Amino acid sequence: MTVPLRVCLLSDGVPGHVNQARGLVRRIAAIQEVDCQEITVPMRLPFLRPLLRLVQNSRRSGAYRLARLIYASWPDMDEAPELIISAGGNTSFVNALLAQQLGSANFFMGSLRGLDAELFSAVFTLQALEHPNGGALKNNIVMPILPSNNDPDAGREEAEVVRQQYPGCVFGAVLLGGDGSGYRYKDRDWEQLAAAMNVLSQEQKVIWLLTTSRRTGRRAEAVLRGLLNPEILAEVVWFADRPRNRNAMFLQAADFVLCGEDSMSMVHEALAADVKVVTLSPKLANPPMRYADKIKRLYADGYLQCCSISALGALQVSAVGNTRSHQQGEWRSVIEQSLKPLLERIRQTNDPDTP
Repeated sequence: MTVPLRVCLLSDGVPGHVNQARGLVRRIAAIQEVDCQEITVPMRLPFLRPLLRLVQNSRRSGAYRLARLIYASWPDMDEAPELIISAGGNTSFVNALLAQQLGSANFFMGSLRGLDAELFSAVFTLQALEHPNGGALKNNIVMPILPSNNDPDAGREEAEVVRQQYPGCVFGAVLLGGDGSGYRYKDRDWEQLAAAMNVLSQEQKVIWLLTTSRRTGRRAEAVLRGLLNPEILAEVVWFADRPRNRNAMFLQAADFVLCGEDSMSMVHEALAADVKVVTLSPKLANPPMRYADKIKRLYADGYLQCCSISALGALQVSAVGNTRSHQQGEWRSVIEQSLKPLLERIRQTNDPDTP
């Protein structure tokens, strides 16, 4: 009988980050049994991050004491985990220190922002990282997309019921974010979005499943409520009024997805559901180069299409697609193949008799 791999997942409380870390745990669980403990590690003094980074990179002995000051709480475990996993910059410091303290392997997902990659057993990113002295980092695992924790079959039965209520129609899911990552929405953007959705429904028989999010805001929701034809909406989640997550059902029902380009986590959640994705950008879009490069790479690799909100009304729904649409689940096998040698190394370290 195989003993489960003891995993500690560190959470910063940000849903997108936690979902990514859980998604990586799900891919590990597809390879071997996992016993995962999730611990929240809130940071109370974020302005001290640069100092903690400097101390950790130089391997100074005071790093642990400084981290205990910066974090509001510190993980307390009866047994050291074999593997520590986290996503999001605020968890990177405690991830590295805990691994050193407990002798655990550790995986981190995301940008290191100057923290030494050698503090981790593996760093999972969407773009290749370079060593400060040039050349690729040996412990950098480049993923095709961010792993999702969503069950591939979640919401399937409910989605079929909803689709049967609108025979002959095309279903579009709309996942909306808001200001962030260099994207700024004005009332005019939301007005154009509502008008385009009305036009696509009238001309191409599209029925919508719409959800706003925490960053969308009441003002934007009010604009959309006032302009959208209610008859073209199969279901709506107005997040400001009643926060809910209906994404699993929406993505199962959708023939295609419109997703705010400002939310990398929502974009990858849609991609992980193996649906056709079109990202939407407002007029004021000036994302950081690193962020823009990620979107460009997904486009170049055939994972998604991009569209400005102002041009959405001219979208030909029947032409929405991508070159990856026939390779459903490919991203899962790519990530799992990269994980196997890492997990084997952990097993051998903790059990030298393992063949």
